[in-house]
Amino acid sequence: MSKRSAEACHERMQQLGVRVLSDSELFTILLAPTAGMSSTRAAAEQLLETLPLSQIAWATPDELRQHAGIGPARAAAIVAAFELGRRGAWAPPKRGERVLDPRRVFELMRHLAHAEREEFHTVLLDVRGQLIKTSKIAEGSLTQCPVSPRDALREPIRIGAHGVVFVHNHPSSGDPSPSADDADLTERLRAAADVVGVLARDHVIVATSGYYSFVEAGRWRR
Repeated sequence: MSKRSAEACHERMQQLGVRVLSDSELFTILLAPTAGMSSTRAAAEQLLETLPLSQIAWATPDELRQHAGIGPARAAAIVAAFELGRRGAWAPPKRGERVLDPRRVFELMRHLAHAEREEFHTVLLDVRGQLIKTSKIAEGSLTQCPVSPRDALREPIRIGAHGVVFVHNHPSSGDPSPSADDADLTERLRAAADVVGVLARDHVIVATSGYYSFVEAGRWRR
């Protein structure tokens, strides 16, 4: 493993985010040398005194670098280690698996619970309810993410998906309970999907405390 290859991985993480990196790239970052830096133990203890582990686990490299003793290499290594841990512990659905159970939708999309802003995504399904792909539709502010039915249904129509699950997050409150605006949007999305011939399956809201499914709550009959 060369210093040059580690630096290239660092640059990709900074530019594109940790989720696009392969497992080998994450390991390259994790094992990159950090010679010449201050005591690893002291830096770790100071970081943990400043931030709870749950917050460190979802911090970006730039956020971690704001703390004493955490330079670019260490920040990248910490982010890579937590991402590898999530990949080993989670078992999100893969392409071709059925994703009709809201719990599986949550497993697929729960990384959104820790996003910095509200985002709106669609989970596209075939006629058997099997996963084709996910698609990010919009990104808003900490508390809202305006989206139109036209935008939400453009990709399902383009690829000929049979069904769709709408997903968005509540990053500010940590509570997945829908607002009145969420309920109104859900009805508009269902009506629009019916018009264009795409089967709307559910609307799932994800947050740090769990998820909310309009189907499970009895507010949506498939």
